[in-house]
Amino acid sequence: MQMDVKISIIIPVYNVEDYLKECLDSLLRQTFTEFEIICIDDGSSDNSLDILKKYQLLDTRITVLNQQHQFAGTARNKGISCAKGEYLLFLDADDFFEKDMLEKIYEQGKKTQAQIILFDARKYHQLTKEYDEVTYYLRNEILKDKEIFNRHDFPDDILTLSNPAPWTKCFLKKFILEEKLLFQNLANTNDAYFTISAMAIADRITWIDTKLVNYRIGLLQNTQSHKEKNPLCFIDAYRAIYDELNKRGIYHEVERSFVKVALSSTVYCMNSIHDEKVKKEIIYALQDNKFSDMNLLNYPEDFYLNKRDYNSVRGYNCIYKEYQIMEKNKQICDEYEVTIKADLHQQPFVSVIIPIYDVEKYLPACLESIVNQSLKNIEIICVIDGSPDHCQKIVESYATYDDRITMIVQRNMGLSASRNHGFKEAKGEYVYFMDSDDILDYNALKELYDFSMKENLDSVYFDASCFADDFKLNEKILDQYHRKFSYPKVCMGIELFRKMNENDEYRVSACLQFNKRQHILNQHVLFHEGVLHEDNAFTTINLITAKKVGYIHKDYFHRRYRENSIMTKKENFQNVYGYYIAFKDVYQFIQDLDWIYKSENQIIFDWLLRILTNARDIFARLDDAEKSSYLGLDFTEKNDFRILVSTPGYVKSELIFKQQRLQQTFDEKYERGLIIKELRTENKQLKKSINRLKPSTWIKYIKRHIRIK
Repeated sequence: MQMDVKISIIIPVYNVEDYLKECLDSLLRQTFTEFEIICIDDGSSDNSLDILKKYQLLDTRITVLNQQHQFAGTARNKGISCAKGEYLLFLDADDFFEKDMLEKIYEQGKKTQAQIILFDARKYHQLTKEYDEVTYYLRNEILKDKEIFNRHDFPDDILTLSNPAPWTKCFLKKFILEEKLLFQNLANTNDAYFTISAMAIADRITWIDTKLVNYRIGLLQNTQSHKEKNPLCFIDAYRAIYDELNKRGIYHEVERSFVKVALSSTVYCMNSIHDEKVKKEIIYALQDNKFSDMNLLNYPEDFYLNKRDYNSVRGYNCIYKEYQIMEKNKQICDEYEVTIKADLHQQPFVSVIIPIYDVEKYLPACLESIVNQSLKNIEIICVIDGSPDHCQKIVESYATYDDRITMIVQRNMGLSASRNHGFKEAKGEYVYFMDSDDILDYNALKELYDFSMKENLDSVYFDASCFADDFKLNEKILDQYHRKFSYPKVCMGIELFRKMNENDEYRVSACLQFNKRQHILNQHVLFHEGVLHEDNAFTTINLITAKKVGYIHKDYFHRRYRENSIMTKKENFQNVYGYYIAFKDVYQFIQDLDWIYKSENQIIFDWLLRILTNARDIFARLDDAEKSSYLGLDFTEKNDFRILVSTPGYVKSELIFKQQRLQQTFDEKYERGLIIKELRTENKQLKKSINRLKPSTWIKYIKRHIRIK
């Protein structure tokens, strides 16, 4: 006599020989017996199919189908097509179940005439053999006493009342067939479209407040653990759900709930990936239209029910921007073209280097202040950094009547690359880096050059004033480049560095210094390309290594404050990263210096700590999403950044440790230097003793030696 099947249990099977028997045994021991088990082997390469065939012989309720490896979604659809039961229950072959599961499900379904029956689950840790009573498989705190419900009862939560997996739900087969719902043929996340669409569509949903499934975790091989091979399936799944709900005209009813579950699943999928390359692939895919057209991040902030997931996905966009910047920096090279060459009849005293980008409104005033300098033997190197406006034409017009102008044209590479390319073409004894929206006093270069030549200086430092065209500057900004303390007219670079830092008047702007070109060449340090705050490392390294520097207490330079300039833009992650790079560049450089002793060591480390403090302070002010940007750094740099910047309490102790270790190195080198110095002194004295011997003494000695022989 043929059994009347009430529940069809559909189980995709793929390489689960270690767990399959426990799964099937837990079903065959059910208190409810009117069911069938349809097992679809998905091309297993282990003994799973053999196990299924043995169980099929033991119990006629078991049907075994097989297919080539096409993933669980296709297998479940195959099961639906041959299911005889009134209800469909989709289970996983590596889980096991409470013995009264089917009984409770069927009773609740018949009692409520529901299209979907929800129930709870617990985790089972395969390694520890322990159970974890989690609360997120069924959100009974929201359902409370509502035995039957649909999207109209919980529009903001309907899609997150249960997890997207099918094994916490039982479906009325008639409902599934009428709505023509099937699983997607995806390597993973193939159940989300089926279950989430069903939850949104169903008119009658009920629930059982009992944990009926034991979900096995900690497996080496399962669908979740192979997500890295097919990491983008979740995007296909949620786009299909989005399109389906819109096609049915119900998206607006569950919009808030959909956004919540889509963002949550995006974060979950990202967190389940450990390979950095795969994470990068996902982050790039999130920028594609398939995902971005769902507009998940375009609502007011109070729309989002889970701010953490919202900020995390916004953070992925920030990481994407960081990837873009890193890719751009990798492409930075010496690709530029000298389109106008200065006609120089002798070596120029000074090379003025002017990076130019989108400043056509201010460029003429800048160029006027340079071409009319009282020092005439100069070259003016204008670097057009992919400027989208008419700056190139402005420079070309100046070059028609001033043959001291060289023009370099390049794609947009940033301020540092522009300065470096200009420096590469420079021929002057001294170089000066000018900003293209600012102004220089007409006598500045002559006075700086004359002073430098008279004292044979490596560098000269001076002051600046600030002004704005469109708004009033506060007193702090007006005076920030005008030093109030007195400094030696001429001294060692490290001494000026120390005194200015002690007075909190150390200013790193390249526009406030006049450098001997050979001194810069000797240090092999130019501007770090692709970062902000590039002046920090350049200025510090060149100053502390200078044997002789000067200071002139004059405002030669006039800085213009304007909207959307580097100086006035809102702080972002690039500001943090720029300070971090400055710290790394200077720290790495000073490790190779032999001459820095304790006093200089301390002042340099104080400055390094101040640079890191700048980075940490800005990082703390960023919103949670933008703080995620550092995750886009490569593995080593990401860990360094986490230690030095994003974990503030750790930084000072770590830096002190590094300082002590570096000081030990300095001390050892210093002691070796003293020993060498003593040996040199002893050798010098020995040479003097030898020189005091008369030549005749040496002749007598040699003759006597020959006779003895």
